[in-house]
Amino acid sequence: MFTRTAVLSLALSCLYGNVATFDLDINSRDSIVDTAKTLASGIVKFYNASVSESGIPGVFPEKYYWWEAGIVLDGLIGYSNLTGDKQYDSLVSEGIQWQRGNGYAFMAVNQTASMTNDDQCAWGQAAMSAAEFGFPKPENGSWIDAAISVFDVMTMRWNTSLCDGGLSMAIYSFNVGSNYKHMASNGNFFLLASRLARFTGNATYTEWAEKIFDWAHGTGFITDDYDIYDGAGGEDNCTEFNQVQFTYNHGLFTEGAAVLYNITDGKQKWADAVEGFVNSTTRFLENGVLVESACENNGKCGGDHRAFKGVAARSYARAAVAAPDMTGPLKLMLDKSAEGAARSCSKAQGEDGKTGDVSCSLSWVHQESIWEYNTASDGNLGEVFGAMEAVQGLLYSQTKIQRSNATGSPVEDGAGTEGTGAAGTMTASMTAVLAAAFAAALLC
Repeated sequence: MFTRTAVLSLALSCLYGNVATFDLDINSRDSIVDTAKTLASGIVKFYNASVSESGIPGVFPEKYYWWEAGIVLDGLIGYSNLTGDKQYDSLVSEGIQWQRGNGYAFMAVNQTASMTNDDQCAWGQAAMSAAEFGFPKPENGSWIDAAISVFDVMTMRWNTSLCDGGLSMAIYSFNVGSNYKHMASNGNFFLLASRLARFTGNATYTEWAEKIFDWAHGTGFITDDYDIYDGAGGEDNCTEFNQVQFTYNHGLFTEGAAVLYNITDGKQKWADAVEGFVNSTTRFLENGVLVESACENNGKCGGDHRAFKGVAARSYARAAVAAPDMTGPLKLMLDKSAEGAARSCSKAQGEDGKTGDVSCSLSWVHQESIWEYNTASDGNLGEVFGAMEAVQGLLYSQTKIQRSNATGSPVEDGAGTEGTGAAGTMTASMTAVLAAAFAAALLC
């Protein structure tokens, strides 16, 4: 009896002449790089077609939320530095710069009316990755200043009038979710603060990271077992939780805690948090492989949900590097997930022998799953992105992340060229762009 993979191979062979599955060897750098390269090429093919059609760098078609473009370009920054393949650097840099907005805080005018805090933070994380990896500088400003600008905006939106703190999902009161305290938003803010603390050495970022974590834990969004609930409404003072759990939120908090463990020399508070989060990853494992347990097996994952595992795999891989003595179980999960992700994809070959597009399914566990195999161009951007992150994540342990000290000078684990800025300082240009963005949104 044919398996689903065999049926897929037979169908694609009619179109491309031949189909090859990935034979990933997780112990071979060459194999990891080759697999990641094929997956990245499928994403970039779709991205280039999207930009060619829309004329707007940095976005995919409207069916994809704006934040997904941010996490994908972030993933391609990682791809460049993990694999050494720099061929996409220019288009990635162009895309991020187009979406920065006038104040470099990723308040793009064409997105502000529907933008959420986690959307904006996803782009801030991309800028942070560019700074950490020493990505080629943008034409104006710097990557680290863009990340700091996002952080500064989030501090202004911290709202103690509902649930004694935290960020809501929506930015504007006229949008759905303006009273919904949202762990994707707060987890992104927490991770961004943690990464800025590591990069700059500025204690203000560490203090904010601790403030965010203490609020989320004290309010009950993070349980004593280190489960992370999706959110709660401010109308009832965050006493009724939406208890659905996503890998995305969990990965953000896990990485942030690991970074703080790293820069505080293993402070017990962060050791306990890292251990708790590592132990609670079992909520998202099936046969040791990462699954989106809230929706994957019941077929209810929406478009954005299908990209969650990619971000989670990235965060878990980075956490394993930041706190290697605390994250042993993550390493085994990452190995098995990368193998499963590679098996969930097939690459087509044309009659000329050249590799064609790559198709992936959401499930990294079941080859005969309810989820269809498709290319990024045909609707499975999240699946191809997720597989790329799972595979290239195996290379984080071999790659140094830059870190600057508090004066902006590089330290021994990277040759930093980015300045560090000042935490909590809002520039005149930032104030102006926020005012303009609010005005534009009110006119929509």
